[in-house]
Amino acid sequence: MRKCQSKFKKKHLYTLAIVSAFIERNNKYLLIYDPRFSCWRIPGGKVNFGEKIENALAREIKEELGVKIIIDKFLGFGQDQMIFKKKFQTSRVIFYFKCKIKSDEINPDQKEISKYRWLSLPEIKKHRNLEGAMKDYFKRFC
Repeated sequence: MRKCQSKFKKKHLYTLAIVSAFIERNNKYLLIYDPRFSCWRIPGGKVNFGEKIENALAREIKEELGVKIIIDKFLGFGQDQMIFKKKFQTSRVIFYFKCKIKSDEINPDQKEISKYRWLSLPEIKKHRNLEGAMKDYFKRFC
């Protein structure tokens, strides 16, 4: 087995646990554009140390969209690697959940979401600029 070499020092390598929500409404799912990472993804974010995954998901959705969610079920996971500001490299594991929002209106945080769309699952799978972990999830589970 070949070892992957990184140009980053060990102290600059991280593994992150992330949670994301496939928010369903009328057989479509919310896809957001994140200008910080220049890609389309579904809402979610990092799990804080000691935080339960479900609590992290509810917190992140509240922060990003200003709404409360109902978590329906765990769907699977995806993995990717990202480089932040050319200084830190991270390996991410994103846990995906199917969810519904408790209200019809969302209020996206403009720093994290510059635009959004409601798309069917086949439309999302065909999208060109998805984050890597979501592509990995589709390969593994869909």
